[in-house]
Amino acid sequence: MPGSASPELLEARIRGLQHALGQLLENARRLTQGEHQRAVRLHRQLQEQTAIARRESRALVDAKTAEALSEAEPKARLLADRLAPGLGSIPPNDARWRSRQLVGAGVPSYVRVGELDAGTPVVAPLLQTNGWKVTADRNENARRLLQSTALRLIAAAEPFRLRVDAFDPRLTGMMGLLGHLTTKYPQLVPRATHTAEQLHTVLSGLVDVSSLRASRQAQLGHERFEDLLKETGQVTDPYRLVILFDYPFGIDTLAQRDLLRLAATAGKRGICFLVHYDASTAAQLDVDSKQLLELLNPVVISNDRVEVAQLPPARLDPPFDATIAAGICDVIAERAEIAVLPTIDFERTLPDRSTWWQPVKDEISAVIGYDDRTPALVRLRSGNPALPHVLVGGAVGQGKSNLLLVLIHGLAARYAPADLEMYLLDFKHGVEFSALGPGPDRPHWLPQVRVLGVHSDRAFGLAVLRHLSDELARRSEIFKSHGNVADIAELAPGPERPARILVVLDEFQVLLEDDDELADEAAKLLERLVRLGRAYGVHVVLATQTIEGVKRLSTRRDSIFGQVPYRVALKTTPADSQAILRSGNTAAAELQFRGEAVLNANFGSPDDNQHVLVSFADKPVLDSLRRELWSRAGSEAHPPRVFHLAEPAHLTETAAAVKPEFGRPWTGLPIAVTEEPVSVEVRPEPGAGVLVLGDGPADALGVLTGLAVSTAAAAVDPPRFVFVDGTNSAPVAAEGKDALVQVLRELGCEVETVDKHDDIAPRLFALREAMRTGQAGGTYLLGFGFHGVPRMQVHAEGYFESPANALQDIVRDGPAQGLITYGWWNRMHVCTEQLGYGRANVATHLFLRHPQDGVRAVAGPLVRWASEPHRGLLWDGLHPEAQVVVPFAALRADEVDRTVELVRR
Repeated sequence: MPGSASPELLEARIRGLQHALGQLLENARRLTQGEHQRAVRLHRQLQEQTAIARRESRALVDAKTAEALSEAEPKARLLADRLAPGLGSIPPNDARWRSRQLVGAGVPSYVRVGELDAGTPVVAPLLQTNGWKVTADRNENARRLLQSTALRLIAAAEPFRLRVDAFDPRLTGMMGLLGHLTTKYPQLVPRATHTAEQLHTVLSGLVDVSSLRASRQAQLGHERFEDLLKETGQVTDPYRLVILFDYPFGIDTLAQRDLLRLAATAGKRGICFLVHYDASTAAQLDVDSKQLLELLNPVVISNDRVEVAQLPPARLDPPFDATIAAGICDVIAERAEIAVLPTIDFERTLPDRSTWWQPVKDEISAVIGYDDRTPALVRLRSGNPALPHVLVGGAVGQGKSNLLLVLIHGLAARYAPADLEMYLLDFKHGVEFSALGPGPDRPHWLPQVRVLGVHSDRAFGLAVLRHLSDELARRSEIFKSHGNVADIAELAPGPERPARILVVLDEFQVLLEDDDELADEAAKLLERLVRLGRAYGVHVVLATQTIEGVKRLSTRRDSIFGQVPYRVALKTTPADSQAILRSGNTAAAELQFRGEAVLNANFGSPDDNQHVLVSFADKPVLDSLRRELWSRAGSEAHPPRVFHLAEPAHLTETAAAVKPEFGRPWTGLPIAVTEEPVSVEVRPEPGAGVLVLGDGPADALGVLTGLAVSTAAAAVDPPRFVFVDGTNSAPVAAEGKDALVQVLRELGCEVETVDKHDDIAPRLFALREAMRTGQAGGTYLLGFGFHGVPRMQVHAEGYFESPANALQDIVRDGPAQGLITYGWWNRMHVCTEQLGYGRANVATHLFLRHPQDGVRAVAGPLVRWASEPHRGLLWDGLHPEAQVVVPFAALRADEVDRTVELVRR
């Protein structure tokens, strides 16, 4: 191509350019390498400077942090001690755990979960929250935290202010650390439950507790349980801590339902949950574990570190030493033993004196205590609604007798004796009722009491039931005479309306516990009384420690208790709580203190439980009240019929109330409501006299005393008494015991002389007539221990007959001639040896402690006689059945004249 460079020239130019570019690149490389080296050196310098600055800064921060922590640690410890007082924040196994002073310092709302590395305790809120859900990388760590938390809370709380219920379905035994308390005070820490059925019972009870607290809080306008406690001062309602190990293992849909209901408002109701959540456990079908866990505050344990929201991570505490835990549990039990429940004075339950003894309208009622600040009222009425009778139960020493005294005296202050009569029987060996009647140093008594059985026996209880059954029949006739009224409330107040009757049978099951005819009749009469008594104004209070195992009640339980709507249960076992209240109602087992009670007016329905604190019936206060009521009653205050088990009758009291009839001397008192003594026919005729047979010198002397005193008091002219003592219990004449034989022979000669002189027959006839009318006293031989008179069968010089022959003449022929014998032998066969086979034709026998064979030989083969002290069986041959009597106590010498004078008046 013309004008163009040659190829060689172009190649030369390209090579020149490549060389120039190579030089340029080399220069750039050298320049870049130098800059890079400078940059590396600068970076290293900066790193060294930064490291130096960081070290200096960290040292400064660490110093500042250490300074801040050292200043904050005392404050943190003080705060922890304030939030979790006493043992709530002290490390496990610390020496202070052995201090008795720290036990029961107060209910802590916070509790220790661990400590910081510096030893500062970390406490977290618990009791006033719904509770914790605890998760852990190892289940034993979670269980350990729950265990230690329970021990801390129960140790820190005042006695009976906290209760711990645990569910341990895998039987880990973690609650065994509190085993001493479980044994001594199960109401504080019950034995852990393991089955779904047991858990249902616990949760069902808690639902009732939560519901009752919600009602109280709403009534008083309080949002939280703590505010309710401050307002009412109620210490009988504890915080409730519920521990669930290995949740959701063992939880069914029913338990889950109750858990959700409770946990939703637990913090406001004084209920708190400690739930160990085991994520490896699959929940049962229809149990969504997240629903419960979302209601609780999370606590996470990982690598022995505990994390709680808004708190620094803490080191998990080591487990408690078992010895220390046992020691603390013993101290807690000791504190619980002496814990005293605040009492309510009995006077606080009484109305104003101006309202005492107002006329009865539709019911009788009394306040027995308080439910918080609300009076707990027992209303006894026949209708609208019918609340006629009461069942009272409770374990030994829990205040049953006190409750009965409160009820009795509360009613006595409100209703006059003309409107209310009381029949009070105590079948146990107590003395609570004894002060309600007159005594040697107590001239006053409760004027409403008609019958008072102190240490009553079953026979007297049956007699009272028979009397009350007759009273129902009498009132039925009164109702018919007023136009067939159906209820005592329909009768207008006035003298024609019968008084209401309160029947209190303490330990009533004693009447029914033996398998005999008495128990069968008592059960029938009791059933009739509670069934018909309502309309006739008869109200029955049945009190007992337990009614389990009573055979007669097993067949009549519904027919008797079905008529008893009121149930009052003091602290007792779950089984007895259900027996007294109703099946499934274990509320009485949840009670904490003596004097607490569950009052229920709807046949024990759990929905109608009323938690009350019974007032305290102080003895001086009650005695002062009885004296005041007795004075107010004036002439209406008639002494009650008082009956004592295994005690003789009091002749002086009987003499003051009853006038004897000549020819009908007294052998004792009947086992009956009536105060009329049991008398026998003793006329100046063949067969007259009384043979007292059996062991018991004191009772025998009492029988002879009653016979002699009543005979002497009924006669116009003083009778002649000849006393023969064959027991050597009285001084004998100087001539010795032969004098006793001499007396018998002389009396025998008197009888024999009369028989041989027919010319004195008119005088004898006149004597008998005088004795029949009481104008002549006659002669009475009182033989005390004829079995001990010596030489009864010996024919002494100058006598053709033995003393025994003389005694036969006296007993057989003496009555027709004005000589009557009252004699005692310790055995019937001895009496028969001395008097002959027919026992001198005497018809009246009174047996003391005598073998049954001898009793049946006289009274018939069907007679049953259980020999008892101060009891006699009277057989006179005139009545179809033998009668049990209570012999009088023998009088002292200085009492005889006074008693005779009382009888004469």
